[in-house]
Amino acid sequence: MHEKSEPLDANTDLHITSLVVHVLPKALEQVVAGIVTIKGAQIHGSHPAGKLVITLEAPHAGEILDRVSQIEQLDGVINASLVYQHVENWQSLNQEVTHD
Repeated sequence: MHEKSEPLDANTDLHITSLVVHVLPKALEQVVAGIVTIKGAQIHGSHPAGKLVITLEAPHAGEILDRVSQIEQLDGVINASLVYQHVENWQSLNQEVTHD
C-alpha cells in the first residue's frame, strides 16, 4: 500500500528498507491484511509457506523501526528480518538522469 503523504522538503531524507517476514502459513492472509494498513509498507512477493518480501519507506529511521515493530507484533508473524536499508535525499531523487 502506497499512501500519498504531505509534500516533503527537498532536504528531507527518504529511508527505504526491505524485509523478509516469516509467517505461520495459516496466518498469511491475516498478516498481509495487517501489513497493507501500515503507512509506507508495500508487499512485493509472498510464498504460501509463509514468507513475505516487503519494503518500507519513511522520512526517518525511527519511523522505519516503529513500522518493523508493528509488523513483528501482528498475530502470526514469526520473525521480520531486515535485508537492506538505503537513505536517499529527496532532492537527489528529483534530478534528471542522463544516459551517456
